Amino acid sequence: MAFSEYSNLVQQWIQQILANRGRNAELTLKYSQDIIDYGSQRDDFKLMGLGHYYSGETYYGLNDGTHFFESMGKALSYLNEAQEWELVIHCYNYLGIAALNRGNIPIALDYYLQGLHYCDTYHFPELSILFYSNLGVLYLEAGRYGDAEESLQKAYNCIRMNPDNKDYHQDMLCVCVNLARSNLQLGRYDSAREMLEQIYRDHWEYAETIDKISVCCVEILYYHKVGETDKRDVSIQMLDDIIPNNLAMLDIFSDLYSCCLVLLETDQDAIFWHIVNVLEPMVCNTKITNLHLKVISLKLKFYRRNDKKTEYLKAAGLYYELSELMENETRVMVDSMVSLRTNLEIVNRARLRAEKEKEVLQQRSESDPLTKLANRFRLNEYSEQIYADAKKGEIPLTVEILDVDYFKEYNDNYGHQKGDYCLVKIAEIISALAAENKGFCARYGGDEFVIIYTGFSYEQAVSLASELQKRVLDMALEHKYSKALPVVTVSQGLCWGVAQEENRMWDFLHTADDMLYRVKKFSRNNYCVGNIQKSEDVSMGTSQK
Repeated sequence: MAFSEYSNLVQQWIQQILANRGRNAELTLKYSQDIIDYGSQRDDFKLMGLGHYYSGETYYGLNDGTHFFESMGKALSYLNEAQEWELVIHCYNYLGIAALNRGNIPIALDYYLQGLHYCDTYHFPELSILFYSNLGVLYLEAGRYGDAEESLQKAYNCIRMNPDNKDYHQDMLCVCVNLARSNLQLGRYDSAREMLEQIYRDHWEYAETIDKISVCCVEILYYHKVGETDKRDVSIQMLDDIIPNNLAMLDIFSDLYSCCLVLLETDQDAIFWHIVNVLEPMVCNTKITNLHLKVISLKLKFYRRNDKKTEYLKAAGLYYELSELMENETRVMVDSMVSLRTNLEIVNRARLRAEKEKEVLQQRSESDPLTKLANRFRLNEYSEQIYADAKKGEIPLTVEILDVDYFKEYNDNYGHQKGDYCLVKIAEIISALAAENKGFCARYGGDEFVIIYTGFSYEQAVSLASELQKRVLDMALEHKYSKALPVVTVSQGLCWGVAQEENRMWDFLHTADDMLYRVKKFSRNNYCVGNIQKSEDVSMGTSQK
């Protein structure tokens, strides 16, 4: 996002946010609020969206779900209004992750698909990696392993297209781990092993602790499924050695939870409890009920397996209480989503109306209201561009000016309504012929029209003039007061040539006007074609009967 149009004070606030995000939540929230207040005073949606976005991002890091959803929802609405699509996309990604962590797969799916739609619509292919990867995780969570593999493969292909990305190896580690997991669930053990081999061969040296934990977890699952218990136990011990006691990374929860399910089928009780004791304070701090329920479910499985009835009943009671809380949280989340979607729909409809009104005004400013052809203003603007392109490419240019023969007599005797009808019918013929030959046409004023063609030879220009004359005659619109024929006819003046250094567009128009004057002196219902370079080179048509 660019902010050069804002004051130095606003730019300082933004710099402070960027310097403190992820490091100092208090300062980030303070400067975000300053921007929100400043934007609110001026009805500046861009600034309000930015402030709420960074507030939401900060609350996400603080695991403050209530304030996160409130801030990110407002950010999405304001940024959508300001058409700041890149941050809109990031809003959808955050909202999807938060919804999935809270156990609401349908809402998370909706957020991810919306974000992916915006990536495609507004051309942010690099951000689509986020959504393909996160959709893969969502499908794994939902047990749709084929869909997970398909989505993760798309993310994998996107990442490989940009190997110079600074996050390349971390992105590949994440996707390869989840591809290995989906292949395991589909029973494709060879494919899962190939993913693990690729991780160690190409990316392991770049792995951070959180990446290594993920790899260990999927290795444990792999060796457990293929029955290689010795290697499984080595990976379990490796995980036990590297997992920190103060884990704060929410993104690793799913990996460790899956690992604990495997450990419940082994005799590795000490390591099982080590992981549970690491997870429990983390999820308590997040205040995410869904994750707390999952930790308690692990305990319940352990107590039941080991016939610990007292502990089982105590955990079951807590599970029941949290389940009721979970139902309330889900209702709040659904209500929040519905409100957000409703607000976005209202904003989008208002924007579409405004765009339509703007388009209508633009058309009115550039179109003749009667004939719907381009008007004089549009002609002046567009003809200069046509001329410049033709001159640069040394392409022949044909400019025609025509008017309706004895139009005053037609208007006076048939009435203005019939006169307007006549002009509209002439305009339709001109427009059709111009479109067939990739030309441009406009109403020059009154009963005069202009047509501009590029790329035609002198002979072809003469042929086009003859064809227009013929089509007007074929219309056979009665004109008893004409001194040419008892039907409506036109007189045409054309200028053809390749523009030279000394020429201007005005020279072509002026010469075409001279040709029109010349042909009308000679005979109506006729055309005259002149060469911009050779004033004596003139072709006169023949009046058709």
